[in-house]
Amino acid sequence: MKRSWKIGIALAGVMVLALAAGGVALASGHLHEGFVKRRVTRHIDAALDAVGASAAQRDAVHAARDHVFATLEENHRAERGDLDAALGLWQSDRLDSAAIATLRAHHLAAAKKTGDAVVQALSDAHDALTAEQRAKLADYLRAHRPPRMDGAKPFMKHMVQEHVDDLLDQIHATAEQRAKVTAAVERVFSAVSDGMSDHAAHFDDAIAVFTADKIDQGKLAALQAARQDKMQKVGDAVVQALTEIHDALDAGQRKQVADFVRSHHSGHGG
Repeated sequence: MKRSWKIGIALAGVMVLALAAGGVALASGHLHEGFVKRRVTRHIDAALDAVGASAAQRDAVHAARDHVFATLEENHRAERGDLDAALGLWQSDRLDSAAIATLRAHHLAAAKKTGDAVVQALSDAHDALTAEQRAKLADYLRAHRPPRMDGAKPFMKHMVQEHVDDLLDQIHATAEQRAKVTAAVERVFSAVSDGMSDHAAHFDDAIAVFTADKIDQGKLAALQAARQDKMQKVGDAVVQALTEIHDALDAGQRKQVADFVRSHHSGHGG
């Protein structure tokens, strides 16, 4: 629910929150066969109702939304090959740093592509609405800003650890292996939490950019670059954690983990 809320409100704000709440991060995950898009559309239409948008304005905003989702789906199709490559690396005796760098470059390029689509959608939506409507939209967004996630972090962390523990049980991990894996996961969670810590400030910055008479492309680029920098830091933490976990497990356990990921990935639509 958290992810669909974040995506929905982001695009409901006519792409404003997609930058404020990490729009480039929307590149990850599948689209649940239209479920998320339907939720997004309902939030968008509610926002457009609030500003009294005309039929032509609605068409322009919906076209911007469709471009973002088409980019997400295109990236998702490309990611299927990346997963196979990643699992092949995972099962090798030693992780190939060059191959990992290539996979990360693909991922960051896809995220940049999504970010560019969000920026274009933001510009299109800005130009489709009047100054009065943009001011109304800003008020609407402030009244419907995403909730702070601080209270949810302990629950999220607990859920992650439960899944990790279940998988460690399946592969019959030793106490020493459990300690190493848990420590690696903890560092990743901390990196993700840090990456989410400044969303409130980015929310206000994005609204300021959107409500101006003319979009400041420099400020918009700075917002996008800040999100990409956060993704880079999280990626660094993930690669380090995977390396440590890879080295902590034996070949048979790594194969079990890979088989689990393949099964889980396929069972959730790819």
